[in-house]
Amino acid sequence: MKRIAVGCDHVAVPLKEAVLEHLRKRGVDAVDSGAYTPDVVVDYPDYAQKVAFSVSTHEVDGGIVICGTGLGVSIAANKVRGVRAALCHDVYTAHQARAHNDANILAMGAWIVSPQRMESIVDEWLDTSFEGGRHTARVNVLDRYIETPQSNQSFDLKAFRFAMALSIRNTVFGPVLFSGRIEQGFAALDREGFRFVEISIRNADDIPFEDLSLLLQKFRLQVTALATGQGCLHEQLCFTAVDPEQHQASVRRFKAIIDLASSLGASVIFGGVRGKLSGSPLEQSLQREKVMESFHDCDQYAEKHGVALLIEPINRYETNFINTAAEAVEFIGQSGSRSTKVLLDAFHMNIEEVDISTSMRLTGERLGYFHIVDSNRQSPGQGHLDFKRIFETLYQMGYQGPVSAEILPIPDDESAVIRTRNFLESLGASFS
Repeated sequence: MKRIAVGCDHVAVPLKEAVLEHLRKRGVDAVDSGAYTPDVVVDYPDYAQKVAFSVSTHEVDGGIVICGTGLGVSIAANKVRGVRAALCHDVYTAHQARAHNDANILAMGAWIVSPQRMESIVDEWLDTSFEGGRHTARVNVLDRYIETPQSNQSFDLKAFRFAMALSIRNTVFGPVLFSGRIEQGFAALDREGFRFVEISIRNADDIPFEDLSLLLQKFRLQVTALATGQGCLHEQLCFTAVDPEQHQASVRRFKAIIDLASSLGASVIFGGVRGKLSGSPLEQSLQREKVMESFHDCDQYAEKHGVALLIEPINRYETNFINTAAEAVEFIGQSGSRSTKVLLDAFHMNIEEVDISTSMRLTGERLGYFHIVDSNRQSPGQGHLDFKRIFETLYQMGYQGPVSAEILPIPDDESAVIRTRNFLESLGASFS
């Protein structure tokens, strides 16, 4: 084997580094597939499958995957068609893995195999040839039990622009990353290959425009949208505000954010900023009419400035005003807007929609933005949502707009970015 990919989780980084050094001493072209630091918590399946896919597509001749015990990475790698990953903790099993099983991936446990012991295991695995003969037929049937090869997926993630949602200021709003640490957030996105960012702001002047422009240029980022809910959340400047002055102040602030969006070439999200309807049914009806009137005013203002507004349906536990995709489409129709689009959020849809894909298709050409966030509001892949089906639906709809992760910083900001990138890569996305 001339070219070998090596991947691990955070606990196995030291052993991975030793493996890379040993391979290179042997003259092997060793590809470092991550993880890159023991300080950021990651998920072993992401890195095991990253190596496995590079083996299955023949980008490399073989792979080595490592986690604490080696069990998790071996299971994850073996989910990929064409991969035969063998967990080896000694020279004998390494020999048999190659001689009898033609194992093209070696799995090891960093809690079990020392760097010194690793060398003899790796050498035996590299130097042993497949015996063929009676073992050939047995090896050939291994892929029989894998139902759907990755290459048969009916979507292409290259059609989408992936972003992460960050906040310029500290906020009590949970699902944003790097709150009040925008430069560190931009650096993290750049480091992980993201070229787009969604920014949550309270005021248009949260950061001087010149400073923001320089940071975007420095970290090679483009703003997809500005989220506006913080003004309502922190200062009660909501479109549903009963007090006339509060209502007018919320509209003025929203227009100022439209001005900023125009300079950035971004859209503006009409989500949490609308607030909640209150009072009797009649009072709520009057509030809704007032919101519609103000939204129409803002929509015309945005259209003059070349900015698209995005209406986001939000679940019933956060607002009682526009909860579903159908209600968002209805609101846009009633407003008479020609340019406003719908922003769908997988987390909210999981609560409100009977069927996520059906509701997505209902929006049709009105769909202008999509939030990928799992059922527990964490990064995609950490909950139970079927993102393969979601991306398949987006692809079939011909959607080519932004796809942004508005997620909780769990276990921390940096890890949430890495987990999102890893999950998207596992579905076929590529990051620069």
